[in-house]
Amino acid sequence: MQVCWTKDFGKGKVFYLSIVHSPDNFDIPEVWELLTRGFKWASKN
Repeated sequence: MQVCWTKDFGKGKVFYLSIVHSPDNFDIPEVWELLTRGFKWASKN
């Protein structure tokens, strides 16, 4: 089970994604989608 959360922190943002304990999870397209969307969100001012 993946865990994902976001938070505003001071002048920045925090994105957290736990993709369990297996590198095979990176073979799942939805994991990449969640990861890239989280990075984009966190990089916005």
